[in-house]
Amino acid sequence: MPTNNEIAVRRFYEALSTGDTALVDEALAAKWEAVPPLRTGGGPEGWKASIAHLRGVFSDLTIEIEDVVVNGDMVAVRAVNRAKQTGELLGVEGTGREVEFRAADFHRVVDGRIVQTWHLEDYFAIATQIGLEFTRGA
Repeated sequence: MPTNNEIAVRRFYEALSTGDTALVDEALAAKWEAVPPLRTGGGPEGWKASIAHLRGVFSDLTIEIEDVVVNGDMVAVRAVNRAKQTGELLGVEGTGREVEFRAADFHRVVDGRIVQTWHLEDYFAIATQIGLEFTRGA
């Protein structure tokens, strides 16, 4: 049986997966903080803007939660994301390529709402799958 903390965290991912930003208001505290900070701004409105941006870059976006670990007010999530890159990302116009990338997040939950999220994402996997090439320096 999921805890209230896990339920709040699952809503966070469901909002991204479905585009239903009403779930953001159920999942996040008013002063939610993302680490590192989002380019779209802070708080729930920043996450809603990020959802819109990401769903514009990645069509058919799905998030598969592989692991959830709850320890008191902390909830750790390991997930794999799959989508088609149809919008500009990292200076690369939409390629139509299928991409798969992993992410790990650590959420602190207070009174049933996420107050802080630490996010790590495999940007290298995304970059190589959309065609960016990396060369060794001299």
